[in-house]
Amino acid sequence: MKRWTALTALIFIALSSVNARALVVVGQNYEPYYFHDGTSGINGACYEIVQRLCSFEKAHCKFKFAPVRRFMAMLKTGEADVGCPLGRSAPRETAFHMHTLFRGRYAFFGLPEATHKIKSYTDLNGLKVGVLSPAMTEISLQRIHEFTDKSFTIEPEKTIFNSLLKAEKKNYALAYGNRDVALRWIEKTRSKLREVPELGEPVAYSIAFSKKNIDEKRFQKIQQYLSVLHKDGTLEQIARKYRLTPAEHFSYPQVTDPNP
Repeated sequence: MKRWTALTALIFIALSSVNARALVVVGQNYEPYYFHDGTSGINGACYEIVQRLCSFEKAHCKFKFAPVRRFMAMLKTGEADVGCPLGRSAPRETAFHMHTLFRGRYAFFGLPEATHKIKSYTDLNGLKVGVLSPAMTEISLQRIHEFTDKSFTIEPEKTIFNSLLKAEKKNYALAYGNRDVALRWIEKTRSKLREVPELGEPVAYSIAFSKKNIDEKRFQKIQQYLSVLHKDGTLEQIARKYRLTPAEHFSYPQVTDPNP
């Protein structure tokens, strides 16, 4: 009897320690979604949403930063439990549990002397375009590259900010990247870069969960939490605060012919 009681106690302690384990949350430095803030440490729409999930789960959460490829690796191996933001794709949906939070766009940015000449994809001919690589942003630009018969040059960069800075310094004619992130950088740095109207592709950003650590049953529970945040207006409030658009419905991007 004593032996059984001791074994039961050990199992209880083990289960308690698993449940008490801090959830590791990871994201790239990608304002306004998730970013370093000089006053409060970490900020952003993803950060605020995950904080509420941690409260629902009654879990202590540790927040970390990593480049997107690194944080995907962390989710795959179980080194991290939650990642945000992450663009949706079929392979990623196979590897992670994903729930879409925001919708946005990829767009081109350049100095006015370059952007005012661009009315369609054919006007990209001969230009250099900087883009974050490797990333979904680069894959989007490659689709446009193929569509234009590879008429422009893709210049890979380690961050979207490098692309924007080089466009500002005229190393590249244009930078291609997330519109919300680029506009926030332009505003903060008082850059003269401007968006090329209409060109680009839609994108959905999700919160991703490690299948290594979070099973289907727990993910369904988390989705119920997110549903509550949506219904009570919290998600919309957070999105509005960071000038983002909450996702309702999303269809995968297609490059359409600008001159049918």
